[in-house]
Amino acid sequence: MSLGISMLFTFTVAFIGAKAGQKLHLPAPFMIGSMLAVMLFSVLTDTAYFPQQAKVIAQIVAGIFIGQKLTRSDVIHLKHVIKPTLLLLVLLTINTFIFGIVFSYIFDWNILTGLLATTPGGLMDTTLIAADFDSEIHVVAIMQLVRSIGVLLLFPAWIQLFTSEKSQGPTKEETVTATKKQALNIKQFLTVMLVGICGGLLGYLLGFPAGTLSLSLLFSSLFKLRTNISAFPIQIRQFAQILAGSMVGSSFTREIAASLETFIIPAVLLIIIYLFISYLYAQINKRKGWLDFTSALFASCPAGATDIALISADYGVNMNSVAMIQIARLIHAVGIMPLLYQLVSFFL
Repeated sequence: MSLGISMLFTFTVAFIGAKAGQKLHLPAPFMIGSMLAVMLFSVLTDTAYFPQQAKVIAQIVAGIFIGQKLTRSDVIHLKHVIKPTLLLLVLLTINTFIFGIVFSYIFDWNILTGLLATTPGGLMDTTLIAADFDSEIHVVAIMQLVRSIGVLLLFPAWIQLFTSEKSQGPTKEETVTATKKQALNIKQFLTVMLVGICGGLLGYLLGFPAGTLSLSLLFSSLFKLRTNISAFPIQIRQFAQILAGSMVGSSFTREIAASLETFIIPAVLLIIIYLFISYLYAQINKRKGWLDFTSALFASCPAGATDIALISADYGVNMNSVAMIQIARLIHAVGIMPLLYQLVSFFL
C-alpha cells in the first residue's frame, strides 16, 4: 500500500474516531477519539501512516486560534504568568532529577537514560537530544511516547475529577458562538490565516523550540489587537485536533505495543508522578491566587504544547496563560535541561 493511500485511510479512521468520540461524549473528543481510533487501526493493520511534518499545520492552527482569543485585558494580565511559570519549571526540574536517577537504579538504565526518559519534553526533540548523549535511545523514545499518549488519554478525565466548570456552564468559546451569530467573513478569515501562517512558517524556519506555535500565536494576537478582527471557525481547530490525534496514534506501532510489557511499570509510574505534580501545582496556584485550578492543571500537563492548547479550549480556561507556560516548559525541557545533563555527564 502506498504512503498516500495509507495516509488517506489513517485520516479517515481518525475522522470516524473523532465523530464517535463526540457521540460518546468523550472528553476532548476530536483529539482523544481520533487518537484511540488510529492507535487501534495501527496495531490491527500495521498500515497506519501520518507524516510528522503535519505537526506544523496543527501548531500553526493552534497558535492562530489562541491568538484570536487574546484581548487587551489578557495582555495586561500576562505579567501574572511569570511566577507560576517559574514555579512549574522548578518543580519539573526537581522531579526529573529525582525520578530520573531513581528510575535508572530501579530499572537498570544509565543515569542519562533515566533523566532523558523522565524529561517533560516533546518526543522528537527529546529523542534527538538523547542521540547526543550516552543514553539508550530506544528506552527514551518509548518512555516519551507512552508518557505523551498516556497523559493525553487520562488528563481530560483527571481534570473532570477535580473541577466541574465545564458542566456548570458554557465555555468562553461557546458563549462567543452563542452571542455572535453573524456569518463568517471569508476575507477576514483568509487574512487571519495568512498572517498566522506567515508567523508559523517563520518560526519553523528559525528552528528554535516551539517556534512554529510561538510565532503563529504572536502574529495572530498582534493582528487581532491591532485590527480587532477575529475570524476563526471552530471547525478549523477541530481539524487540527484530528491531525494531532492522527500523528500521535500512528506513532503507536505493533512493535511499541509488544514492548509495553517491558516498559509498562516505569511508564505508569511516570504518568502517576506527573499527574500528582500537576495536582500539587494547581493547588499551589489556587492558594496563591495566581491561576485558577483548571488553568493550572492544563498549564502543567506534560504533553505536547500544541495538543494541550487545542484541548484546553474545550474547558473554558485561560488559554493564553496556558499557552505561555506550556511554551516555556518546552523551551526549558529541550533548551535548558540538556545543559544540566551535560554537567551531570562530566561527573559520570
